[in-house]
Amino acid sequence: MTNTPTHWDNIYQNQKHSQVSWHQTQSTISLDWILKFTNKNDSIIDVGCGVSILADNLIDKGYTNLSLLELSNSALSTIKERLKNHAEKVHFHHENVLEFKSNNQFSLWHDRAVFHFLTDEKDQKTYIKKLTNQVKKGGYFLLSTFSPSGPKLCSKLDIVQYDVKKITQLLGGSFKLIKNTSETHSRPNGNTQDFNYFLFQKID
Repeated sequence: MTNTPTHWDNIYQNQKHSQVSWHQTQSTISLDWILKFTNKNDSIIDVGCGVSILADNLIDKGYTNLSLLELSNSALSTIKERLKNHAEKVHFHHENVLEFKSNNQFSLWHDRAVFHFLTDEKDQKTYIKKLTNQVKKGGYFLLSTFSPSGPKLCSKLDIVQYDVKKITQLLGGSFKLIKNTSETHSRPNGNTQDFNYFLFQKID
């Protein structure tokens, strides 16, 4: 994974936000699962939020304690401007997730298509350590990655594809799989990408 903001700033500055491959006009599985497994005052973090509409969707549903973490300053500036009327409900973090530190623990950690960019084992372990430290016992990890039938590259970067067995083994014994499903995401250009969604609960 490239850890420099420049790569992602270039994408958000040079492409229409509605034309990036991961764009959704309405959050789908992520939103449904968050609504089912959390309460409106729970602390929720969206890691690698980009300019995602998820935070807007949650605010519309009455959620009041959101954190958005993003490496690209360009993307974060865009979403800050969009949510400026809800500033009291959102905390913004311009950081690399591998360096993220917070005094708060979260009821749910959401990651749609960040973890699969971590191709180095050391980075994967660092991420999982951060995740384990920052999620409350009984809290949730909602992860979406490319499936084994999905792309092997995204935004000119290598990715790692995951199925249930692979991600469960990697997380170890601190998390229990609650549910999983697959989604064929329609890209703005008409092509499709296969994603897997996983919901884990922290058990210790």
